[in-house]
Amino acid sequence: MRSPVQVVGDRIIGTVEEVSADRITVLLDPDAPQATALNTGTPIGFPRINGYVLIPNESGATACVVSSVQIARLPFPKRKGMEQDFGLVDLPFPSRLMSLTPLGTLKSHSEVDSVSFKIRRGVDVFPSVGDPVLLADTEQLKAIVEGETQTTRRILIGYSPIAGRVPVYVDPDKLFGRHLAVLGNTGAGKSCSVAGLVRWSLEAARNAPKESAAIEPGDSKRNQVPNARFIVLDPNGEYAHAFKDLKVRVFHVDPHAEGKPLKVPAWLWNAAEWAAFTEAAPGVQRPLLLRALRRLRGTTGIPNSFESRVISTLHSYRNIFQIAHSTREYLRFPAMKNVRIALESAEKEFNELLEQADKQQHSHADTLRAAKTACESAAKAGVDKSYDQAIDATFIQEVLKSIDNACNTFGVPDTNEIDENIPKEFNIASLPMYVEALAGLMPGRDLAQFVDTLSLRIRSLLSQSRLASILKPENPDPITLESWLTDYIGADQAENGPIAAIDLSLVPSEVTHIVVSVLARMIFEALQRYRRENDEELPTTLVLEEAHTFVHRDLAGEAASPASRACAREFERIAREGRKFGLGLVLASQRPSEVSSTVLSQCNTFLLHRLVNDRDQELVKRLVPDGLGPLLRELPSLPTRRAILLGWAAPAPTLVEVQEIPEKFRPHSPDPAFWDVWTGKQERSINWKKIAQVWQTGDREHTSDQKG
Repeated sequence: MRSPVQVVGDRIIGTVEEVSADRITVLLDPDAPQATALNTGTPIGFPRINGYVLIPNESGATACVVSSVQIARLPFPKRKGMEQDFGLVDLPFPSRLMSLTPLGTLKSHSEVDSVSFKIRRGVDVFPSVGDPVLLADTEQLKAIVEGETQTTRRILIGYSPIAGRVPVYVDPDKLFGRHLAVLGNTGAGKSCSVAGLVRWSLEAARNAPKESAAIEPGDSKRNQVPNARFIVLDPNGEYAHAFKDLKVRVFHVDPHAEGKPLKVPAWLWNAAEWAAFTEAAPGVQRPLLLRALRRLRGTTGIPNSFESRVISTLHSYRNIFQIAHSTREYLRFPAMKNVRIALESAEKEFNELLEQADKQQHSHADTLRAAKTACESAAKAGVDKSYDQAIDATFIQEVLKSIDNACNTFGVPDTNEIDENIPKEFNIASLPMYVEALAGLMPGRDLAQFVDTLSLRIRSLLSQSRLASILKPENPDPITLESWLTDYIGADQAENGPIAAIDLSLVPSEVTHIVVSVLARMIFEALQRYRRENDEELPTTLVLEEAHTFVHRDLAGEAASPASRACAREFERIAREGRKFGLGLVLASQRPSEVSSTVLSQCNTFLLHRLVNDRDQELVKRLVPDGLGPLLRELPSLPTRRAILLGWAAPAPTLVEVQEIPEKFRPHSPDPAFWDVWTGKQERSINWKKIAQVWQTGDREHTSDQKG
């Protein structure tokens, strides 16, 4: 029977020749394995780039990863027990040199009938010249690849092809808690890895033993949906069906697609986002805009009942006409035209309220009818002569009198101003009128040319159908802040599902950055307030696909548009502070060199697929921890589904063959089948007429089926 010393001796493959803080050079023995090692318990490839070896010392063993292998021409061969070779050979003799990067310290723990191993980051003792270098056996490879303890082996993401297909696990606390970057060229498997990480995390959580004292063994709650929250911002619409078996909430712009319509009401926006959206100039337009927001947010908001809608409408128009009356806007051009537009708008809204009041036989319908009649009379006064003719003061006084009477009848509170950043519901359509009315309160200055451009931008943006459907939700069930947070972040115990996939593919380009900025900020601030109220975090993961589109390195600068700058800076804030409030960030990008360095530098774990561009490779090498840049030379040659996992969630840099996702659950980003289409193997019929009709009208249900 072989002794332990003999077993270890059989695994010696060379000796240390040179030692530095970040590199160790090893001279391989002539009889070391040339391609496959058979003396480690199971056959493994050796020597291989990104493989593992051990250098024993008094603390255990220094675990190292192979970074390069080369041939050196030595003046003599070096063979065990062949000292007589010295002086007999005078020609250069080919020998193999291997460069290693130290990773950590591997320690053994003896138990009654077995020995276990544990890897720890950091090198306790650097080796000395002449120290033997050993191949790691199967159990040691598992300890290096799988992690520090069994408790962290929670999510299986793949297998290590370089270490005998040892399973690769990650700890979600480390993976998502300190941000993750999934980087790789198109077609390298990046999107599938992102979808897989979400899917495998939820599957592992569902199958894990429940640790709550309220759940007994065999309880039906054991296999319920995990209390997790993943929010996927999907600019290409790839994930609509990737999680359809996992109770996913899908939000989109297409009114006929499966799922829920995307709603990001404009009253959720803060002052900075409104200023960016309208491109309000800082001198005059921005102060007016912010004051209008304060006045509007002071109203009773979007109605939840007929009475509250009446109160909101009366409150808004009382403010507008009080301002107009105090500044005498109705007497001079062009403000008089704006007052007349406000009167027509009030008449229309009061008429809609009257129709509903008459159906309900409301007891106070007469006061609304009086307000509507007064607005109608004032709006039509003098129109036959000139639309821009001044309005007699008696008409405005009568309007105010009738609205005040209705306000007293319905119990409308006095005018109030609140912080412009509070997400308080208000009537979005009233914003341009408020801005125009408030401009008249600034005496001694003609602000018409400044205010007209601002109000025109607001009106034109809100009038677009696709944009209005996102910013001004209109349906029988009004959106409240509570319902919005429940839909987009998740309900208690994930009752409405653990995943929200937000399809941004058809969001108008002029507001894409603002919509994404609002979504990210609302999620972040909601988690901040959750921790303040509960004194504990609510773990949530925000996934950002095509990150270079939203956090481009040039978007945070002053030369970028206000909307792009607001979006990039919001994600930089989340990258810096999100961990403190339980918000983890997953970035996926095919061009890491274009992503904000502030965001990337805050990612502590990297899953690196194939990267061919030299700028992307250089950036990644500078970002990775522990001086492991040389290990990434394999990036340009990685096949699909293979990636290098390194950083905080990986005890050692590991080459991973990522698990395969069933085809029906993969993100929809296949390579185009050019040849099959060219040769007729796959049919592609063309109906540009239908596409043109949908494009122009947005209506799929009534388009022609005729093929063009």
